[in-house]
Amino acid sequence: MPRRSAAIAQLKPPVAVAVMAKGVLYAYFLSLMVFLIFSAVIQYTALTEAILPYLVYATSLVSIFIGAAYVTKRLDAKGWLNGGITGLIYLVGLVVFGMILLPDFGAHVGYITKVFLAFVTGAAGGIFGVNS
Repeated sequence: MPRRSAAIAQLKPPVAVAVMAKGVLYAYFLSLMVFLIFSAVIQYTALTEAILPYLVYATSLVSIFIGAAYVTKRLDAKGWLNGGITGLIYLVGLVVFGMILLPDFGAHVGYITKVFLAFVTGAAGGIFGVNS
Protein backbone atom coordinates (compact mmCIF):
# COMPACT_ATOMS: atom_id res chain seq x y z
CA MET A 1 0.00 0.00 0.00
CA PRO A 2 1.58 3.33 -0.98
CA ARG A 3 2.31 5.84 1.74
CA ARG A 4 0.44 9.10 1.82
CA SER A 5 2.33 12.19 0.82
CA ALA A 6 3.76 14.44 3.52
CA ALA A 7 1.18 17.12 2.74
CA ILE A 8 -1.71 14.73 3.36
CA ALA A 9 -0.10 13.31 6.51
CA GLN A 10 0.00 16.79 8.10
CA LEU A 11 -3.36 16.89 9.84
CA LYS A 12 -4.94 19.82 11.55
CA PRO A 13 -4.53 19.71 15.35
CA PRO A 14 -8.27 19.32 16.12
CA VAL A 15 -8.37 16.20 13.95
CA ALA A 16 -5.34 14.75 15.75
CA VAL A 17 -6.85 15.52 19.15
CA ALA A 18 -10.15 13.89 18.19
CA VAL A 19 -8.40 10.75 16.93
CA MET A 20 -6.25 10.61 20.05
CA ALA A 21 -9.29 11.00 22.32
CA LYS A 22 -11.05 8.22 20.43
CA GLY A 23 -7.99 5.99 20.79
CA VAL A 24 -7.77 6.61 24.54
CA LEU A 25 -11.50 5.89 24.95
CA TYR A 26 -11.03 2.73 22.90
CA ALA A 27 -8.21 1.68 25.27
CA TYR A 28 -10.41 2.38 28.33
CA PHE A 29 -13.24 0.34 26.80
CA LEU A 30 -10.87 -2.55 26.08
CA SER A 31 -9.57 -2.42 29.66
CA LEU A 32 -13.10 -2.44 31.03
CA MET A 33 -14.06 -5.46 28.95
CA VAL A 34 -10.98 -7.41 30.05
CA PHE A 35 -11.62 -6.46 33.69
CA LEU A 36 -15.22 -7.68 33.44
CA ILE A 37 -14.13 -10.98 31.92
CA PHE A 38 -11.48 -11.54 34.57
CA SER A 39 -13.85 -10.59 37.38
CA ALA A 40 -16.17 -13.37 36.20
CA VAL A 41 -13.23 -15.77 35.96
CA ILE A 42 -12.11 -14.91 39.49
CA GLN A 43 -15.67 -15.20 40.80
CA TYR A 44 -16.37 -18.63 39.32
CA THR A 45 -12.95 -20.29 39.54
CA ALA A 46 -10.38 -21.00 42.23
CA LEU A 47 -8.24 -18.02 41.27
CA THR A 48 -7.59 -15.60 44.09
CA GLU A 49 -7.58 -11.82 44.08
CA ALA A 50 -3.82 -11.87 44.63
CA ILE A 51 -3.31 -11.77 40.85
CA LEU A 52 -5.27 -8.53 40.45
CA PRO A 53 -2.34 -6.07 40.63
CA TYR A 54 -0.49 -7.97 37.89
CA LEU A 55 -3.65 -8.33 35.84
CA VAL A 56 -4.43 -4.62 36.05
CA TYR A 57 -0.88 -3.67 35.10
CA ALA A 58 -0.75 -6.06 32.12
CA THR A 59 -4.22 -5.11 30.92
CA SER A 60 -3.40 -1.42 31.07
CA LEU A 61 -0.19 -1.87 29.09
CA VAL A 62 -1.88 -3.99 26.42
CA SER A 63 -4.73 -1.46 26.19
CA ILE A 64 -2.25 1.40 25.82
CA PHE A 65 -0.44 -0.50 23.07
CA ILE A 66 -3.65 -1.21 21.15
CA GLY A 67 -5.03 2.31 21.65
CA ALA A 68 -1.76 3.87 20.48
CA ALA A 69 -1.65 1.59 17.44
CA TYR A 70 -5.21 2.66 16.60
CA VAL A 71 -4.31 6.35 16.89
CA THR A 72 -1.19 6.20 14.77
CA LYS A 73 -2.83 4.02 12.13
CA ARG A 74 -5.42 6.79 11.71
CA LEU A 75 -2.94 9.67 11.88
CA ASP A 76 -0.21 7.91 9.85
CA ALA A 77 2.50 10.24 11.15
CA LYS A 78 4.94 10.49 14.07
CA GLY A 79 4.08 7.03 15.41
CA TRP A 80 6.27 6.97 18.49
CA LEU A 81 5.31 10.50 19.56
CA ASN A 82 1.55 10.18 19.03
CA GLY A 83 1.61 6.71 20.60
CA GLY A 84 3.58 7.93 23.62
CA ILE A 85 1.22 10.85 24.12
CA THR A 86 -1.72 8.45 23.90
CA GLY A 87 -0.16 6.34 26.65
CA LEU A 88 0.40 9.38 28.85
CA ILE A 89 -3.17 10.60 28.34
CA TYR A 90 -4.46 7.13 29.29
CA LEU A 91 -2.42 7.19 32.50
CA VAL A 92 -3.33 10.78 33.40
CA GLY A 93 -7.00 9.88 32.92
CA LEU A 94 -6.65 6.95 35.30
CA VAL A 95 -4.96 9.14 37.91
CA VAL A 96 -7.70 11.77 37.61
CA PHE A 97 -10.41 9.10 37.94
CA GLY A 98 -8.57 7.70 40.96
CA MET A 99 -8.41 11.10 42.63
CA ILE A 100 -12.10 11.71 42.00
CA LEU A 101 -13.40 8.27 43.00
CA LEU A 102 -10.99 7.36 45.79
CA PRO A 103 -10.49 10.03 48.46
CA ASP A 104 -7.35 8.29 49.83
CA PHE A 105 -5.71 8.13 46.40
CA GLY A 106 -2.41 9.90 46.12
CA ALA A 107 0.24 9.96 43.44
CA HIS A 108 3.67 9.00 44.73
CA VAL A 109 7.18 8.41 43.44
CA GLY A 110 6.19 4.94 42.16
CA TYR A 111 4.19 6.62 39.41
CA ILE A 112 7.39 7.69 37.67
CA THR A 113 7.82 4.07 36.56
CA LYS A 114 4.22 3.93 35.41
CA VAL A 115 4.61 7.16 33.43
CA PHE A 116 7.74 5.79 31.77
CA LEU A 117 6.10 2.45 30.94
CA ALA A 118 2.93 4.14 29.64
CA PHE A 119 4.99 6.33 27.31
CA VAL A 120 7.24 3.49 26.11
CA THR A 121 4.32 1.10 25.58
CA GLY A 122 2.38 3.79 23.75
CA ALA A 123 5.42 4.60 21.62
CA ALA A 124 5.84 0.92 20.75
CA GLY A 125 2.16 0.69 19.84
CA GLY A 126 2.52 3.87 17.81
CA ILE A 127 5.47 2.47 15.88
CA PHE A 128 3.50 -0.71 15.25
CA GLY A 129 0.43 1.22 14.15
CA VAL A 130 2.16 3.58 11.77
CA ASN A 131 4.05 0.72 10.12
CA SER A 132 1.14 -1.69 9.77
